[in-house]
Parts: sequence; C-alpha cells; structure tokens
Amino acid sequence: MDTTMLASAVRIGSALGSGAAVEWGEVFAALRAALPDLCAVQVTGWDPVARGFVVLAEDGYNHSISQELAHELPRTRWGGQLFDSAVPLLMDDMPHNFRDSPHYQERLRPAGFDDGLSAVLRVGSSPRVMGVLHANAPVRGAFGEAARAFTATVGTALARRVDPLHCPNLDAWFGPEWTASWVVPAGGAVAGRAPAPVADDPGVRELAETFAALGVRTVPFLWPSRDGWWRVRLLRVVDGARVGVVVACTPFENPSGLTARELDIATGLVAGLSNQAIAEALVVSRRTVETYVERLLTKLDCQSRGEAAGVAARAGFVRPSADDDGVGPLARLTRGADPYWI
Repeated sequence: MDTTMLASAVRIGSALGSGAAVEWGEVFAALRAALPDLCAVQVTGWDPVARGFVVLAEDGYNHSISQELAHELPRTRWGGQLFDSAVPLLMDDMPHNFRDSPHYQERLRPAGFDDGLSAVLRVGSSPRVMGVLHANAPVRGAFGEAARAFTATVGTALARRVDPLHCPNLDAWFGPEWTASWVVPAGGAVAGRAPAPVADDPGVRELAETFAALGVRTVPFLWPSRDGWWRVRLLRVVDGARVGVVVACTPFENPSGLTARELDIATGLVAGLSNQAIAEALVVSRRTVETYVERLLTKLDCQSRGEAAGVAARAGFVRPSADDDGVGPLARLTRGADPYWI
C-alpha cells in the first residue's frame, strides 16, 4: 500500500471514530484521495429484521441507481458471486461479462460509469455480512489490484461501524459490564454485547414501546426480576444503521439499601407528585408516605424532597409504568428531559 493509500486508511479510521456519528464526508474524501478516479460511492448496512440492505451514506449516484445497487443487485448472479468472494470484486471479475448485464447497460453505462469495485463488509473471518461498499469511476481500468487491496484493508473498519446491530452510544457511554438488546424493533443482542436479561420481560417491552414515542433519548430506571434488581436504561437510537430502542442493563447492588417501597416513593417525587398524591396512588396514608420520604432523604443524603428527586432521577432510582396509573407514568418521569443524548 503506497503512502497516499496508507494516509487515507488512517483518515478513514479517524472519521469512523468510536462515538455515535460517522463523518461520512470525511470517509468519502479519503476514499477519493486513495482512488482518484472514483466518482460515486455507496455504503449499505444489512438489517436482519427488515431482511434487506439499508443505504447508510452515498455520494454521486442518482436515486434509481442507488436503490438498485442496494436492493436489486444483491439478488443477481453477480451479487451472488460478490457475497461468495473473500476479496472485493472489480467490474470485470464476473465470468459472464457484467458489462452485458441489464444493470450495466440500462443504469451504469448511461450514467457515465465505466468501471466498478464492490466489497462485502465483514468483520474478520465472520460469515455475517454487515454491509456492502460500492464504488464507480467514469474510466475503464480505474480500479486495479491496489484498489482491491486498499478496499479490503478499510473494509473491516467500515464493517464494524455499519453493523445494524451495533449501537455506538453503548461503546461511547457504557462499560463492558452492561448487557444490551434491541427491543424496538426486536432484533437480538447489540453487536459486541451479551443479551440483556430484561429484554424478554413483557413489562420492559411495553415500556420500550411507550418510550419510543416520547422523543427523548434515554431514561434510567430500576427493574425487579427473579434474580434481583437491575439498573436499566432505554436508549432511543437515531444514529447508525438502525433506528429504534435499545435496552441496556447491569445488576443493581443497592449500596444505599433502598427498599421497594422507598423506590415507589422516589418515583413519585421524580414524577412531581405531592405526598398526598403519592399516598392515594399507593393506597397508603399520607403519614406513611412522609415517613418513607424521611427515610429516603437519609439514605440519599439529601436535605429536601427536591434534592432527593434530582438525585433519584439522575441515578435512575425509579420504577416507571407504561400507562398513566401508579406513581410513575413514563411520560411524567421523562418530562423536561433533554431530547438529545446526555
């Protein structure tokens, strides 16, 4: 690999980053620096739920060519050869002349594309297809063995970032002790994470469906199970290959010794309810609520109900409900929340 291609590979790695947002403009600029004749490029990701390829980023294609590259070309004979190949394929690699195909004659040639390079994006030796990179040039012979080798080198880094089961927010904000699964739409574990034990709980799924419509990015809470309590976060994902809701969880060790009833009280405080309203929702006396509030202030080392509500909201010491019943409707617990990632 020459120095220009090496510099471009480093530039692409930096643009892909480890956070939520990929700087696709920078990625494409680096590709053009390495492959000077490149005039159009597309990156897709495979969605195992929708069972199809999703266009993640592109430049230089019109809509009809873009859609055919993403959705129709994989079903062709040439597409089958591409997925069976261990290396990126050039336009002239097809045993049966690709230039005679309807796709080339009716789409690519009229658009001025006379050479092409495509790479299936996989992580290492994994058989799972993460996506596809397509590139075209206006001159024949624009791509050769050096371009093939370069694309194979950067393809692994691209594959990790386009995996539709990957959730960049988790890598950026959560340690390895957190498990995570896609719950809206359901799609199994987040790539690189063990599946969240609470993901199959109908109550959590109901909360996730409600949360998806609220327009906030995250909400923390506690959730009981037969194995104990879990710290849980729902994440509304809008970056990357998929849009939906991820549930992440890790065991809750309860260092403050909070009881289930104290969590109910904390939930009511975060929801902005008065002691009387909390008492009516829990069907207990107001004096009972006042006693629990006093215990809660001591355990959280707070001086007031407002301070305790703030601590409980930030720490996720709440038990939400998907409907309007009880002390903690999810809509009330997330009111005023930052709609962006926190």
